[in-house]
Amino acid sequence: MVWWPGQPHTPHRNAQKVRAIQRALDWKRVAQIAAYLLQQEILDVPDRLDEFFRDIYEPKKFEPGREWPPKISRVIGFERSEYPTFSNVLLHVNGAEVEPIKDGAEGAAHLIFDEGDKNLHFAVIDGQHRINGAYFAVRLLRSDKPDARWEIPSEIFIDLDRSDAPPRHQAQIFIDVNFYQKKVDRSLVADLFPTARGKRGPLDEKERAQDIGRKLMLEVGPLVGMIQIPGIKYGVQDVVTLATLNSAIEDVLGDLVRAGINSLEEQTEFLAQCLSAWLEASGRKEDVAPSEKLDPDNVAYQGRVLVSVLTLLPACLVELKKRKVVLVSAAAEETLTKWFSQLMTRAGLLKNEKFIAKGEFKQKGFLGSGGIGRFRDTLWAAVGPKKIARLSPQKRAELANDRRSKIHSELAKP
Repeated sequence: MVWWPGQPHTPHRNAQKVRAIQRALDWKRVAQIAAYLLQQEILDVPDRLDEFFRDIYEPKKFEPGREWPPKISRVIGFERSEYPTFSNVLLHVNGAEVEPIKDGAEGAAHLIFDEGDKNLHFAVIDGQHRINGAYFAVRLLRSDKPDARWEIPSEIFIDLDRSDAPPRHQAQIFIDVNFYQKKVDRSLVADLFPTARGKRGPLDEKERAQDIGRKLMLEVGPLVGMIQIPGIKYGVQDVVTLATLNSAIEDVLGDLVRAGINSLEEQTEFLAQCLSAWLEASGRKEDVAPSEKLDPDNVAYQGRVLVSVLTLLPACLVELKKRKVVLVSAAAEETLTKWFSQLMTRAGLLKNEKFIAKGEFKQKGFLGSGGIGRFRDTLWAAVGPKKIARLSPQKRAELANDRRSKIHSELAKP
């Protein structure tokens, strides 16, 4: 941490020693990494960055792709983790040697170098944001703990390229790491979050949504065994993915709490009955095994559709309260099934008592760019008593905004 990146190494501590930088720094990402490592919100971010990095980066501000001072918000939050760490950073070194450790584990060694050697060069192949983020974190720690240290997991390559030659091998390593590797599927990660937490309960709405999504995938409601985790080919094709569903659940948790639905079980049951009511009303509910496929014309299970349906949850709550129905009950599901059927009829989304087929769904502009917004506006515009099928998209959007405002006002009443 003395050299990376607080004082990039040369015998004279000249920051120009670090010459190979793959892209300009994203200072928001640097601050996010620091907040994640510290597991705390960082305040006055621009001032703190300037305090700790000015001497390093201000002299470079006129170089292409550089900026100083960074333009960044004053507060940066963090993603929760019980074991905050990151993958290895990749470094290249010229002018160093490997010295095996006597009586140490097989393959263990020290990296030996002379600080005063003019031929000593360190270069960052991959991990500049992690290095800067870790440096930012340790400098913030030292405000209260002057002796704080941070170990950065690293892979070090020695003399792959001469210091006076183009970094050909280093460039290839960067390409292999960042281009050829495939990212882990978001839904697979979403499924692992509850496992990583162990017995600890959820700390925020994101974690509660993860718990609900997993129960809807495995235990409760019409989507059991159907919700997709594409990375492991779990679930049924053309059904909403777990990551997409979790995000939609997170957005409506506040409405459930305001309606007095607080426990994990109640929240899961309410969402399950809403989804059941939607699918029953659509006339497209199917009982299929994970190895089977939906009817090719059936779009009622798609992510864009179910996410849009879940935005109607405040309207569902208002409807049940208006009719004085117990919120989590068989009567509530029956009431919502009828309500969804009437809504789809007003929206022109039912044909022969079935939700429109995939071809007509596309023809109406609900697929492609902006399609999910048009579909969501169509649903919300139909919350009122009038038929809206022939209205223009602009008129539907205006009506949808009016309905949302009224429903949220109604839901806020005691």
